[in-house]
Amino acid sequence: MQVYQNQKEITTWLYFYLKGAGSEFLDYKLPFPNVLKHINSGYFIGWQINGYPGTQEAREYFNDIIARFLITFKDYYPEKLDFKPELDKYTHIDFKNSYELKQFQNLDSIETHKHIQKRAENVNTIDQTFWAIKYYTEELIREMGFVPYEMLEEFAYRHFYHKEKSTLRAKCRSIWNWYDKRDWTIPQTRERKTQSEEELFMTRSERAKKNAELKYKRARATILGFIQENLFSDEYKRGGKWNLTKLSKEIGIHRDTIRKHLKEMQEEGLIS
Repeated sequence: MQVYQNQKEITTWLYFYLKGAGSEFLDYKLPFPNVLKHINSGYFIGWQINGYPGTQEAREYFNDIIARFLITFKDYYPEKLDFKPELDKYTHIDFKNSYELKQFQNLDSIETHKHIQKRAENVNTIDQTFWAIKYYTEELIREMGFVPYEMLEEFAYRHFYHKEKSTLRAKCRSIWNWYDKRDWTIPQTRERKTQSEEELFMTRSERAKKNAELKYKRARATILGFIQENLFSDEYKRGGKWNLTKLSKEIGIHRDTIRKHLKEMQEEGLIS
């Protein structure tokens, strides 16, 4: 977040990155950006917003617009940036104008997004931030088959404002637990049926095999993530040997399973 004080009032910059042609925002009649810079794989886009998310009400308003931006452009891999992109002579720049958040009301909400059935009459009753994190979770599930919890927190902290991070942690934990209890499968809706006939009529043995593969990926991601976070700690590895008992206690995975994954990751060169 970048905040500026001018002669009139405080303004806050919102910067995003999208993988697109550079004109997608026009479809939603958004204000023309103050900063627009094309790069090889997409573009940086930024708006100067009147106000500052200093109060709880303001933070919720900013978060709502950010979440709706991520929901609207989720097919373009949106990222909210915490820095101003490097500007050059090819960058469209306009530092004279600033905008109100209400000028972004044409963005999709969870109520208007094409993949979601209508759930309430009033958009304000829906937690847009929650659903933006949920969409991100499903994107990771499709890519990885499992989502390390830390990735959700990092996404939430990077994209949304909140004085007390406990609220964002609660949203992340709720989403993570929901998918974890369902073995990291994404429920199908009437408007998005991706389950094939083969998957629908999968035999018990085939389903067991698929679940085993999912558990394998989940354990591997958990172990690797923990090892990378504690790579330089003597508490878990001394004299070139891993303390499997301590690792098992910390991670919650049986020591034999940890031993197997560590051996495979060492053979693949992922860890030493």
